[in-house]
Amino acid sequence: MKKTYIQLITITLLLISCGNSTDSKKITIDNFNEKFVDSLIPIPNKSYVVYYIKIEGTSNDTIRISPSKADDSKDYYYYLTGDFKKEIRSDYYGGAPEYITFDPYKATKGKVKITYRF
Repeated sequence: MKKTYIQLITITLLLISCGNSTDSKKITIDNFNEKFVDSLIPIPNKSYVVYYIKIEGTSNDTIRISPSKADDSKDYYYYLTGDFKKEIRSDYYGGAPEYITFDPYKATKGKVKITYRF
């Protein structure tokens, strides 16, 4: 009986820890009053090959998505408007954190779901 409790506790802890990953996130943005900046942190000793971003949603005007920090010198933007669904992939081999910036740019309302992961 004691062994069963230990197994249940172990399985529960494993399931809970799976939701707190630093290398995969999902967000929904419906506040278009400010920029959203976040980062992914690679897990040590884990192999990666791609930085993946999926953006889907709707906006009343143009939004900007950048797979970097807002103040980064390598800024490049993807512009989306109306109803959209976009996937972005870039090579990633680990080491440094990667950032994502959502800028409402010209949009004032909408709803955007973003999935980003290594």
